[in-house]
Amino acid sequence: MKKIKHSKFKNTGFLFELLTRQITLEVINGTEEKAKNIMAEFYGKGSELAKELRLFNLLINEKYSTNDKAEKFINAILEAHSKLEYKKLQREKYNLVKSIKENFELIDFLSSPVTNYKVLASVHKIFEAKKLDVLNVKEVFNAKETLIEHISISSNKNQNSIPETDKLVEEYKKQEKDLRLLTFKILTESFNKKYTNLNESQKGLLREYINNVSNTSKFNEYFESELIKTITELHSMYKGMKDKITKIKLRETINVIKKQKIGKKITDEQVSSLMMSYELIKEIKNVNEKQS
Repeated sequence: MKKIKHSKFKNTGFLFELLTRQITLEVINGTEEKAKNIMAEFYGKGSELAKELRLFNLLINEKYSTNDKAEKFINAILEAHSKLEYKKLQREKYNLVKSIKENFELIDFLSSPVTNYKVLASVHKIFEAKKLDVLNVKEVFNAKETLIEHISISSNKNQNSIPETDKLVEEYKKQEKDLRLLTFKILTESFNKKYTNLNESQKGLLREYINNVSNTSKFNEYFESELIKTITELHSMYKGMKDKITKIKLRETINVIKKQKIGKKITDEQVSSLMMSYELIKEIKNVNEKQS
């Protein structure tokens, strides 16, 4: 029985997510917008990739009240997918991957974590299954079950409530491509307004946070090391500080970040606290430079 293999290179939704993440890094770093140009070229209106991506997004974002309705919806999407021009779609995917290879280090590009990887892989498998003459029934069944559980509200109502950060991610994923790109720029601009101009420490924290959304252990290690380094620097500043108001600021900041408990997942609040600590250090350094 022929096995349906999941290929990252053939998964339209997966490649789109990786390009989206790369765009974030390009915006934060102010580097050449390679990913944005690739996305505009290959996922533009009218392309088969854009049509398939829409079907991916429907399966990822839509919710139905029962498993039965979810299954009917999946079948309707499969029917719509069968009407795509398959040869044209394959040619576009080939050229997309070729362009990615020409512009990025492939290992680094593919290593970026994607939180909904299992769902994206399941979508790819059920799409590919329609093109194969011999099917691995069990594998197709498992992929379809994963999607039914993802789409059906009744399958999820016994699970824990979705954390606020995940809700934001889900809302973000529902946005159209152009709006998503605009959102990235707005978020970066809002960070710059809030924290003046992001320094290397702040940019580094955001990069690690973006790159390791699902790799919590790696980000936890990074966050903890930065926390220790920041507390040490704040303590040093506190000891040498003569201005009473600034000294109070420093003491309060040290007390807040010292209480940080590194759990299984770093929260947005913890990231914000560290960002504010970086900002305070930056302010004090700027004042000292002006006075010297």
